[in-house]
Amino acid sequence: MKPGIVLFLGAIRRGEFESLLGRGIPCGALIDNNTKLHLPDLARFQVVEYFDFQRPEAELLAKLQEMQTEWGLVCLINVVEHYVAACSRLAEKLGLAGVSVDAAHLCLDKLAMRQRFLERIGPQATGRFQEIQSDDQLRAFAAQAGFPLVLKPTNLSASLFISLNPTLDDLLASYHRMTVEVPRYYQQAAQGDKNLVIQAEEFMAGSNHSIDCWVDTAGGCSTTPVVDVLTGADVGIDDFHHFARIAPSDLSREEQAEASRLALAGVRALDATTAIGHVEFIQTPTGPKLLEIGARPGGNRIRILEMTFGIDQIYAYYQILCGKSPVVEPLKEQPTAIVTPFPRREGILRSFRDLERLQDLPTYSYREVRSRIGQRVGLAKNGFKAPLYIELTAGTRDQVRRDVDRIASWTDLIEVQ
Repeated sequence: MKPGIVLFLGAIRRGEFESLLGRGIPCGALIDNNTKLHLPDLARFQVVEYFDFQRPEAELLAKLQEMQTEWGLVCLINVVEHYVAACSRLAEKLGLAGVSVDAAHLCLDKLAMRQRFLERIGPQATGRFQEIQSDDQLRAFAAQAGFPLVLKPTNLSASLFISLNPTLDDLLASYHRMTVEVPRYYQQAAQGDKNLVIQAEEFMAGSNHSIDCWVDTAGGCSTTPVVDVLTGADVGIDDFHHFARIAPSDLSREEQAEASRLALAGVRALDATTAIGHVEFIQTPTGPKLLEIGARPGGNRIRILEMTFGIDQIYAYYQILCGKSPVVEPLKEQPTAIVTPFPRREGILRSFRDLERLQDLPTYSYREVRSRIGQRVGLAKNGFKAPLYIELTAGTRDQVRRDVDRIASWTDLIEVQ
């Protein structure tokens, strides 16, 4: 009888697997040939294979069945939004635990998700929203909800193609641009099976935050500490990309407790079990409001929760998939930030100017370049991801925040032409 391996599906990043290896848990990976994520060193994995995830899913299932026969699969772990749907279907067909296909669908469809929040929690849980299929619908919603308005595709993550529109002219221009550029992005990103659905939302003023919820097979749930998020808009850039994640949170204990209750209600509204639900919310003057929930650990949350609180989230995910019920237990509090700067404009990446100044920051811990010189880069609203990743840590949150602000002030850090 094979002892079995934990198989990471699709893609994986630094900080998302090391603790499993440290605990002596054998790991493997089936990597998508099409992924553009920066892959770490996987030399300690039992097996690393590659597969074209654009091939029919029946072929991918056959490949996994072959690996299951050869290695034994304890569970499938997915940490990337793009593979949530496939992972849920494949785990079910392989007889492995995972989030249900229906819950995965709700987590991937922002329109259906918002509708479920409305039905099961109430209109106070989130902002007003509407699917948009024409200029006339857009004008009508704008007349009802007022400006500014947010426009987004319903089935992408990482703030891709999300725009904030202060006027009707801006709104219509963003809508027309999305109808052309998003289908093109689907093809370029090996997501040609997706269809564009556009959603308009009222802009909820406030600060951006996230909580991850650990949900066992029976629906028992616990929440991680709140992580604060600075978006591009918070540092003077017209974009919703996540510029920095900072922990511990600056919210009061009462605000964090209220947000945790709302996060739990959101995950339960989507019937998400045997999963980690990544809950994003806005802390408004009248309380927290749900933005969206992902059926996988939040990007960079595994790493920042470990650095700040000593919380081993990837091990908890493994335990959940093995039928256990882990409880969040912070072991320390070490202020930390993960910063992902974007260029101020779109163009060809020419250089990262004077990266050595990062190492001179009092809180500097680590950096990683994630784009190549000569590659096209830009903002999330135009379909791009961060070309640079930075970790900061210090004895106080104020020290960390000061260095986050310093990095934000370096407008020449990423040079494009």
